[in-house]
Amino acid sequence: MTGRSRSGWKSIEHERAFVWRNPALVPAGGPGPMRPGFTGADALRDLKAVFEQGRVLALPTETVYGLAAPIDRPDLIERVFELKGRPPDNPLIVHVATQAQARQCVSDWPELADRLAGQFWPGPLTLVLPRSKRISDRITAGRDTVAVRMPDHPVALAVLRSVGVPLVAPSANLFTRLSPTTAEDVRAVFGPEDVEVVDGGPCRVGIESTILQIDSSARTATWLRPGMIDRSQVEALLPAGWRIRTGDESTSSGPGQSAPGQMKEHYRPARPLTVCLYADERDRAQRLAGLGQDCVPVELPADAVSAARVLYGKLRAAETGRGERIALLLPATVLASSEWEGVLNRLRKAATSWQV
Repeated sequence: MTGRSRSGWKSIEHERAFVWRNPALVPAGGPGPMRPGFTGADALRDLKAVFEQGRVLALPTETVYGLAAPIDRPDLIERVFELKGRPPDNPLIVHVATQAQARQCVSDWPELADRLAGQFWPGPLTLVLPRSKRISDRITAGRDTVAVRMPDHPVALAVLRSVGVPLVAPSANLFTRLSPTTAEDVRAVFGPEDVEVVDGGPCRVGIESTILQIDSSARTATWLRPGMIDRSQVEALLPAGWRIRTGDESTSSGPGQSAPGQMKEHYRPARPLTVCLYADERDRAQRLAGLGQDCVPVELPADAVSAARVLYGKLRAAETGRGERIALLLPATVLASSEWEGVLNRLRKAATSWQV
């Protein structure tokens, strides 16, 4: 059973809610669908125990899988940085179960934050706001702002509610590499001695969240990272006198970056990636025919939503193929589509070259 939230994203209901594929908990016949009203209390207690054992969780969200640690466990937050090889100047996104939790993480919650959270949460939108004293320098990379979002996945929300505190949860991958969209992707990188993987199925959005930094004094919303929420959707919610500006206009101060995903090289497969833009079907056929045997071709679905959902999975499959290079073919028309902004952002950071 599925429903549709105000943000337009399909929500997964309790009938499909989480299965923790821990061999000790899975019945002989395999895990079945979650019954309506079933809380999974035993499994949640075991998940909380993972933190007590000094390990981190790999949690599914609607975007990608994340390495989760409670915000009040500096030792586990440090472990997240170590496992990923993440530099200290790269801040973490804090994940919350409720808007009330989000407000406790920030010192200012303006009207625009209320509108955006009301429209898109739970969902793939991260808000960057002035931090509260509850949030440590390690989480924010020393900045005076914190990135916060509410994931739209029953597994993540159930764990957040059970733990009772927000969780940091950067993508469960090695820094700058492809983000994981399945539990198997995570297990291919991290061992069970370090990370307990919670299998919530494939991520249905497939790329990281849109990130907006809200400055109530300047009455601006700075577009730091595009995702699958369109700018026009945000513009429709702006109060009078507010405007959206791009990240390169930002004047925020402090060390490091104000949010993740700001590096020029990111989300990269292990092999060189070339994005090939074709004009028409004839051009596409010629480009495919011209690829050498050492090159693995990749093509995406025609619509942006489906393309985002499978992007990382296709690149991951290509990087483990026989070729030494990857060529991703796209129609040039996507460059003019705002719906493709999030996918194109990931490709610009992932690719070593472009062919037009």
